[in-house]
Order: sequence, then structure tokens, then C-alpha cells
Amino acid sequence: MTLRLKQSFLTCIYSFFCLAAIAQPQDSTLVPFKIKDQLDREYTEKNFVGKIVLVIGSDKEGNKFNSAWGKAIGDSIRNQPGREHVQFLRVADLRGVPFFLKGFIKGKFPKEEKKWVLLDWKGHFPKTYGFVKGACNILIFDRRGVLVHKTSGQEFDDQKLKTILENLKPLMQAATSPAH
Repeated sequence: MTLRLKQSFLTCIYSFFCLAAIAQPQDSTLVPFKIKDQLDREYTEKNFVGKIVLVIGSDKEGNKFNSAWGKAIGDSIRNQPGREHVQFLRVADLRGVPFFLKGFIKGKFPKEEKKWVLLDWKGHFPKTYGFVKGACNILIFDRRGVLVHKTSGQEFDDQKLKTILENLKPLMQAATSPAH
């Protein structure tokens, strides 16, 4: 191999690894956060210690897909052993909302306590975990806070749901075993 070809090859490999690093989420654990919901209740990562955390989040354009995905996952695990160890964490990516519209936007969210959503004005979750714009982003964290699965989607997809459940159900089963 000539020197020029070796340099080109090494540059190509270096570029590949740099791009791969950029494309990956910045962290693979549930990183510290402090974010309020639409009812002004503050949540941190400490609220989810020991739980299997299922994050469902999106920006405004992706929001229309969240309900279908959340319902499909919830219905699929409703009567499964270990369901009580799963905590759904809804996140609204509100980066870019002008400060003078924050109150108006906040008022658009449900008032019911059971329908709380983290209002992520600074984009903590989307930036940390590389949310896909215009889609429902789904993250599964095990009870230790380790990210075990990440996906995104728009229209409902049976195969994608199957993959999500294949990652979620073993965590639920492990949570119900006597060793835990």
C-alpha cells in the first residue's frame, strides 16, 4: 500500500468512528435531571431508582405518535408479572419555545395528575439520548438505570413493538424473581 493510500484509509476509518460517536446517544444511563411537569411537580432521576423506566418522548411534531405507542406498550404489559416495576416517563421536548409562550404552552397539557408529562424546556432528554425529531422516541432503562433499548417511530409498527417487548419483558421477569 502506498503512503497516500494508507493515509486515505486511516482518514476514512477515523471519520467513520467520529461520525459513529456523534450518532450515538451521549449517555447510556439515566443521567441526573431536575424537570417539572405541567402541574409544577419536580422530578429527578431519584424518583425512578429501582424502577424499570420506559421513556416516551417527542417534540411537537412527534407528539401525535406518542399515544398510540404508549397505549400499545401499556396494553401489552398490563397483566404481565412485573408490570408494577415499570414506570412510564413521558417527556415533551419544548426546546425553542419562546419564553413568553411558556405559560400558554404549559396550559395546553392535561390537568389530570395521572397524565403528567415532564416539560423539558432545555432539551435535556432529547440532547442526552439523541431523540429523533418528528417521531415518538422510546427508551427502556433497567432497574439500575442502564439504557437497554432505544428506538423511535411514527406510525405504529408491530415488529417494532415486538422488539420493544422483547427488551422489556425479561426486565419485568427479573424484577419479580426472588433474588430481587
